[in-house]
Amino acid sequence: GPFTLQGWTGMNNKWTLVKNKSYWDKKHVYLSKINDQVVKDSQTGLNLFQGKQVDQTVLTGTQVANMKSNKAFFLGREARNSYLEYNYKNIKAFRNVDVRKAMSLAINRKQLVNNVLADGSTAPKGFVTDGLAKNPKTGEDFAKEASTGNGTNYDLTQAKKLWAKALKEEGKKSMTYTLMADDTESSKKTAEFLQTELEKLPGLKINVQTIPYKTRLARSAKGQFQLVITNWGADFSDPISDLGLFTSTNSFNNGKWSNKEYDKLIDKANNADANNTQKRWEDMVKAKKILMNDQGNAPLYNGVVPQLINTKVKGYVYNTAGVPWNWKGMYVSK
Repeated sequence: GPFTLQGWTGMNNKWTLVKNKSYWDKKHVYLSKINDQVVKDSQTGLNLFQGKQVDQTVLTGTQVANMKSNKAFFLGREARNSYLEYNYKNIKAFRNVDVRKAMSLAINRKQLVNNVLADGSTAPKGFVTDGLAKNPKTGEDFAKEASTGNGTNYDLTQAKKLWAKALKEEGKKSMTYTLMADDTESSKKTAEFLQTELEKLPGLKINVQTIPYKTRLARSAKGQFQLVITNWGADFSDPISDLGLFTSTNSFNNGKWSNKEYDKLIDKANNADANNTQKRWEDMVKAKKILMNDQGNAPLYNGVVPQLINTKVKGYVYNTAGVPWNWKGMYVSK
């Protein structure tokens, strides 16, 4: 690629991207070096930016509203879903669809994005993010066409009814679970909000556990969780990049939700109908409806990365799906 990585040990918070002298198109790579550093606290990042010590920083919460009119403000929309994943394999109660539906219905996603995160994130229509792909025949957005309302609606009254039914079915008077989340500011806010929302269900107790991102990934992969807030970004602009995640054999399906009809539809989209654009689209729409109707997961919000970028930095390319930044042609104007 245009740059090579230097100074990365696997654990440190600073590293450098250095221009690759062996790159085939090095004459169109204008920067000799890009310095990266991790700043976990958004206020610290803002202070560094305003002090001209960094050229880019991520914003959170009220910072977004305060900086929206700043010429340096950039809202990086992402094909990224934050969702609540149930450990379907290890927790017997989570195999009860009424338990999953009750918990999802108790979450007011509009309140989460507007009042808690307040960073430009949007409430989801389902597991596939808004604007990822359009129907090749009608041009309708996939997220809208495949939406049933199930899996993302808020209805606390109905949630409590289903919860009471689920407790009776499971022979329990109460349930206690641990919600695992990253130790980032936005993830902590989301976890605390979910704790408040879910505990509105009588007899449900939620304990929050926040841990470093790397640790959360490792534990999720090993199935060492009960409930976890997970993020998934599409690798390319096609619904299959999201939907393929929840097939029975996908290694990233950490909660192990499984549905035979869903598996068949994803297989058809990837194989038998792969060359028939419209049939493939219909397979994916049907699959997505199954995933949401059965509450295979509970989508929380479509993610964004609000940030400030030095107005003198030019020539970068930003992608909503896949690798977000292409810095090959980036330069700093005088």
